Amino acid sequence: MADFRNILLRLCAALLIALGVASAAHAEIPVTTCIAPVAARTAPQFDCGAAQNRFGAGDFAAQLRFSPVQVNPSDPLVLRHSSMWQEAEQITFRYGDGSTAQLGFDSSNARRYMTIGAIFELPVPVRAAPLTGIDIAVNGSANWRGVVIGAHLMTASQSFRLQSWLIALYAAFGGLSLALLTYNLALWSVMRHAFQLSYAAMVSALMAYTFTSSTIAMLVIPTLANNDRVRLNYLFLALAAVASIRFMADFFGPQVFGPRLRRTVIAICIATLTSALAFAVLAPWQGDWLDRIYTATCTAALLMMVPIIYTARRARVRHLGLFIIAWSPPVVVSILRAGYASGAIGYSFWLDNGNLIALSIESLLSTMLIVSRLRELSSERDQARASEQSALRLANSDPLTGLLNRRAFIHYAIGRTEPHRLFLIDIDHFKAINDRIGHDLGDEVLREVSQAIQDCRPEGSLAVRLGGEEFALLVPLRLQRQCPPERLLDAIRQRTMPMNWQVTVSVGFVDGKLISESDWRRLYRLADTALYRAKADGRDRACRATDFGATKAA
Repeated sequence: MADFRNILLRLCAALLIALGVASAAHAEIPVTTCIAPVAARTAPQFDCGAAQNRFGAGDFAAQLRFSPVQVNPSDPLVLRHSSMWQEAEQITFRYGDGSTAQLGFDSSNARRYMTIGAIFELPVPVRAAPLTGIDIAVNGSANWRGVVIGAHLMTASQSFRLQSWLIALYAAFGGLSLALLTYNLALWSVMRHAFQLSYAAMVSALMAYTFTSSTIAMLVIPTLANNDRVRLNYLFLALAAVASIRFMADFFGPQVFGPRLRRTVIAICIATLTSALAFAVLAPWQGDWLDRIYTATCTAALLMMVPIIYTARRARVRHLGLFIIAWSPPVVVSILRAGYASGAIGYSFWLDNGNLIALSIESLLSTMLIVSRLRELSSERDQARASEQSALRLANSDPLTGLLNRRAFIHYAIGRTEPHRLFLIDIDHFKAINDRIGHDLGDEVLREVSQAIQDCRPEGSLAVRLGGEEFALLVPLRLQRQCPPERLLDAIRQRTMPMNWQVTVSVGFVDGKLISESDWRRLYRLADTALYRAKADGRDRACRATDFGATKAA
């Protein structure tokens, strides 16, 4: 377990190092973004400082302002900005000599300029004159969070390094998720713990969300429009949130998720899925309100962590500390993204893509959490089995000698189809023993006799104290050579008894089957007859019984 934990912690450290290296690669040329709504017969009035979404939906003109920069043919510039809901975009590059160049796309063919992480990347045409400005015409912008967000210029080599790290991170997350999915489904097929299945559902939803948010979906499905990708993104993120809460409910169990908390969680999950489905089906109609409702329900689902952790702490749930550590990164990132969605926090490239790092860390640490939980459940199961076996032994055992009691003996004996030999063993003159040395030492004699019987009996046989000083031994007939009557008699004769008292027994035995209860009654009657014959013949001997009487055997 310690080695496994060290491996996971090292993988977490590797992800954080990768994030730092990728951040270093994300060098850019400072750009100021100014936008203006497009209105008929009115010149655009650009605003460079106000929140873009205050203008509402519509068509917009955007200006990207920066210091003139010379485009190097060997390492040209690229324009990158975040993907938003819009119908089309036309980009005009302006140069110092008055020349221009244009690029454009719409939602249906946006994949031509889409890169990993749902970022548009447009190559800046090379001109002899420096690049002095960029104009962007945006048609059909929903403008829920902005029109042109995260616009920046960087060289193609810088973009290549950044994309390489992002691809590596997405690939690592995909491989990790696939491994965790396979691992938990395999364990679930054997152990059948509900939290394993719900964790697999959560990982599947996160993989689907990553598939759409990374734009890989548009490469796999060429006909998928960018706006439809956004619809799927909303839906899969909601499914991931609901699956996460379901995992918590199954993991912590009823000791944390009582009736009231469970009802609240179910209501929030239904609201989250409903808002996501409504957005996916109806947007962009009333898209602003649908987006706000969706953000509110997802935030409510996120805030459920507070009562869940509080209740788990009061219930003294084990592994709660590891759970908090594992889920802190995605929760923090989700809170920041909710702040961005509500306009309280500005756009950040790493905030937009930081959920990947957070989910990777959560997946790794949650694996440790699941392994710890499985170890705990295995320990509880073993303890329960041990307790059950102990209780069963107590219920089936004679408390004085530790042999089977009569009820258990008959239960285990009847139904055996192969022939057996039944020995009835009775201590000679036991009443006189009790009278001479006392009942306490008499009990010790009973224990010594029972131990001698145990030492003689072969594996697969049954030994029982029938009551008082009478015992029985049931041995498969094929093992009779391992337990002849003489051996029983000698073992008890040679046993050291309290006060060195000489103890002997009389034995009656018979061979036969024990398929039914009537077989047991018949064999018992015959062995008992043989036992009385042994006593009548002088005790300290064994007699064999047949259907025609009893004969001396030893």
